[in-house]
Amino acid sequence: MISLHIPKTAGTSFRAALDVEYGNDLAHIYGGAAIDAHRYRAIHGHIRVDEARAVAGKAKWIMWLRDPVDRLASYYDFWRQSDPHGNPNHDHFLASDMGFATFIEWAPIRNEFAEHYVSGLEPDDFTFVGLTERYDDDIQRLAVTLGWRAAPTVSRANITPTRSTIITDDLRSHIAQFHPVETAWYDHFSD
Repeated sequence: MISLHIPKTAGTSFRAALDVEYGNDLAHIYGGAAIDAHRYRAIHGHIRVDEARAVAGKAKWIMWLRDPVDRLASYYDFWRQSDPHGNPNHDHFLASDMGFATFIEWAPIRNEFAEHYVSGLEPDDFTFVGLTERYDDDIQRLAVTLGWRAAPTVSRANITPTRSTIITDDLRSHIAQFHPVETAWYDHFSD
């Protein structure tokens, strides 16, 4: 099983549920770490789709989505509140004191979902796609879909402490314009 963790889609909370189900058979992949898929039953992390595809074999693909407006606002606030940690994009973001409208247009963010997570994939390629807005219900559905031993208890982790970004109707339209692939995927699964 390969779980693609799109930033700010309850991935840290979900990882806790995966830890309970898979224990030492779960690989947490972040920061470009090599993927040794043969050692694990499940892989979870900010995995580029090209890296995941190289080791996927017949693995089941899963992913959580969040309303792109809420996700991007949370991502922006999270980056603003996070100290530098060696990510060159984050370091540039902090140094430039970038506003939210610029952030959503900025190439590393604008192209992230389409290029890093779903490039070459179709919605039907996924065994499961859940929505964070329906997390409690969707995680139960996932447990049944994957035949987990028990339905996981739901916990919240890595919640951005302060939401300072104000979302206007113009910003909503702007996000749909600059993030059409993410918007289309979210709309597909939220219907």
